[in-house]
Amino acid sequence: MANFVRPDFKLPISDTRYFFGRNDMLAAIERSPFSVRILLGGHRLGKTSLLNEIQHRFLTSRNSDYQAFPVLFNLQQERPENLDHLRYLMIARLQEAFAEYKEGRLSNWRKSYRRLLRQISGGEIKKVGISLKVTNPDYERRLINEDFRQDLLRILKSLQKKNFVGVCYLIDGAEFIVSQEWANDAWSYLRALKDTDTALKPFVGLIFSGYQDLKDYQQKVGSPLLNIAEVEWLGALKEADMQQLIAYRRQIENIFLTNEEIEQIIEWSGGHPYLIQQLLNTIFDYKNSDQSYVIDSLINNLIRQYDGDFSAWWGNKKRSYSFSAIERSVYLKLIEQRMGTTESLAQEVDLSIGEIADALEVLAGTGVIQKFDDEQYKIGAKIFEQWVK
Repeated sequence: MANFVRPDFKLPISDTRYFFGRNDMLAAIERSPFSVRILLGGHRLGKTSLLNEIQHRFLTSRNSDYQAFPVLFNLQQERPENLDHLRYLMIARLQEAFAEYKEGRLSNWRKSYRRLLRQISGGEIKKVGISLKVTNPDYERRLINEDFRQDLLRILKSLQKKNFVGVCYLIDGAEFIVSQEWANDAWSYLRALKDTDTALKPFVGLIFSGYQDLKDYQQKVGSPLLNIAEVEWLGALKEADMQQLIAYRRQIENIFLTNEEIEQIIEWSGGHPYLIQQLLNTIFDYKNSDQSYVIDSLINNLIRQYDGDFSAWWGNKKRSYSFSAIERSVYLKLIEQRMGTTESLAQEVDLSIGEIADALEVLAGTGVIQKFDDEQYKIGAKIFEQWVK
């Protein structure tokens, strides 16, 4: 245990050993990797961690009939300026990922490759045994449709020689696109790629993750791509997944927890993956230092520590993932009732059935309440509830 270094659970999980839950969602994605999916979830609910897990599973899958090569990148970091720039990024990140796959994770090669892509206007790159032809019409990093198609078809042939059927783009931070003037052009183009381009559509999957902005955009604009996408909310972890996560953390860090402590961790976190990791960190730190703790004092300290996160969830208008006035009123009513359905809450709150249903979907998709059957919702993370009170 002297060499053990705890991962930073404030960052996305990249070590597959620490990833728990989402099994139904992962199984569906593995069965159909060339579909279009929108994965929605609140801040710190594990969207990027899920994409990391999908990437790992695709690269280690033995299902040759449907094996997809994953390409993971974040639009909030890349910030494409227009559709031509987005096409360029999709090809550049695919070529980069394929080079890494063939030669292993060589960080120096990755950095030099990125620099080279930014500098050249076209031609062929040969390095460490890899030959890649790059189409880059100008120094501004743009690709017109025909160059994008030809590059993608050429790379698909190379992937198929490595027993991959096609490519699946894992695009994080997709809410970036909806804030751009060219958003509907991008969605229309990607819709056409999956709808009418017979040479590409069977071999290209698209998985976007983001906040409720994507859902709101669909309702306001009627995005062509979102019309054919499967939209899923992440939500809180199931109790069985929480138990497995706690058991693994106990084993790897050699910490004993009583049944009462485990129940308290589950109750206070409500299955929110970020909160359960932080509760475990705090309790384990006390136990490693041989200090006793009182759960109420520990929770009060955590509430102060995560006040910034909770404030952003509750009503920060600058944050795309914060709750609206409608969502806040539904949550407050659910605190009173402890559990309820759309219909039962409609009798208590002066809102339409549709408004309440949408609010419950967002609250559950942020991990602060739990959906425990097709109709019923209940209060989830007790630590957040305490902060609200």
